[in-house]
Amino acid sequence: MQPTTDQRQYRPDSISWLSAELREEVQFVNDRGLKGRIYQWLRDVSELPGGDVLDIVDHHLSTVREKPDDEEGMGEFAMRRVDGDGTGNFPDSCEGCPHYGTRCPVFVDPVERRRREQLQLEHADADTSDKRRAYRRYAEEVGCHQITSALSDHVEQYQSLQERGLDLLEESDVTIGFTGEADEGARVEAEATQEGR
Repeated sequence: MQPTTDQRQYRPDSISWLSAELREEVQFVNDRGLKGRIYQWLRDVSELPGGDVLDIVDHHLSTVREKPDDEEGMGEFAMRRVDGDGTGNFPDSCEGCPHYGTRCPVFVDPVERRRREQLQLEHADADTSDKRRAYRRYAEEVGCHQITSALSDHVEQYQSLQERGLDLLEESDVTIGFTGEADEGARVEAEATQEGR
């Protein structure tokens, strides 16, 4: 049985769950240093690229396609040979790709764009790791190291935040004296005390 979207978002190992827990607990933390680290973590989480795996991959791809020296910020690489050897129509970060200097199927081929959208639909209810595996397979099939790079960056950033968040949650639980559901009564009493100040 697949977990529902709500169940996946609020697992103890998800960023969403950690955010909700830390936003709830920070009001009971009196240690200024810890409170500051929790707020910084919440700011860091808010800066993560939003959305699903497809959104993260598409954001990365659009960043790759942007011309860095375009003053108006509207220029994009054609991602297909327009003139000469075609290398000027691709970002340097795509060098080494089998399609470099010719025609990038990920950007130019409408079939591949629909295939990515279909991949998203097929894995809409899958967990994030299943989606990443599906996109990794897709990237290998089309020979796109940019997609693999986006997925790797996402995993590294996510895992680092997740570890910091779990450490902060543990530290805040110890600080406010909450160690599990058995202490829920103590937590309710602490909340009442905080409100009565």
